[in-house]
Amino acid sequence: MLTPEIVAAAQASHKKFWPLGPFVSVTLAQFGLESAWGKYASGENNFFGIKANAAQIAAGEFKTVWTKEVIGGRCYSVQQHFANYSSLEACFDAHATLLTQSHYLLCEQAKTPEDYCRALQRCGYATDPNYAEKLIEIIGSANLNRYDQTF
Repeated sequence: MLTPEIVAAAQASHKKFWPLGPFVSVTLAQFGLESAWGKYASGENNFFGIKANAAQIAAGEFKTVWTKEVIGGRCYSVQQHFANYSSLEACFDAHATLLTQSHYLLCEQAKTPEDYCRALQRCGYATDPNYAEKLIEIIGSANLNRYDQTF
């Protein structure tokens, strides 16, 4: 499940990006959901399912993986290019960087982890229509709120 290294990476990223970046509990819940608690990476050191951008593709810093996407209410298997990262810390920082883009402005306005999860859903972070509720369930069942603090 969660190792001290994972928690430390989430907390370090939070410290760099707060108050714009995600709550530690949300980051850890996404880590758990997206990677089965670190068992699966969509790219090298990519535990959040972050898709590769054009520069990463041009540089060969990606991995092509079959994944499931919900499109128009139906689940499809599709191939996607996922970003590779040099380290666990780089992955967590890339995740926070992504979530501080203007596309995720609703997330930055969230006052609670649960509100942040719902904002992620509204902003289109994932195609799963139950994504927010899954994150909220993980936060509660794993007591991830204990890692939330501001610096």
